[in-house]
Amino acid sequence: MYAFEVDALDRCEVRCAVQATGRVRIGWRKWVDCEIRDISCGGARLAVAGEIDLPEQFILISALFEGERVCMRRWEFGSETGVEFI
Repeated sequence: MYAFEVDALDRCEVRCAVQATGRVRIGWRKWVDCEIRDISCGGARLAVAGEIDLPEQFILISALFEGERVCMRRWEFGSETGVEFI
């Protein structure tokens, strides 16, 4: 079993698969497009271009929810990143 499969067993909320876009704010002025692959009340799985390194904490906006979500990076696997909403 892979580490990300074990983490899936420990989740408190069920994630729903989606195909949506979002934008990540890195620093004060830089915005990066991302793809939201699944989402729950407590977090999401994002995909960004391979050359982008997401910081430990950042802002995410999307049409899936109102306003901004402050995100904490929890795991990375290839171009995908798992985040927790804080």
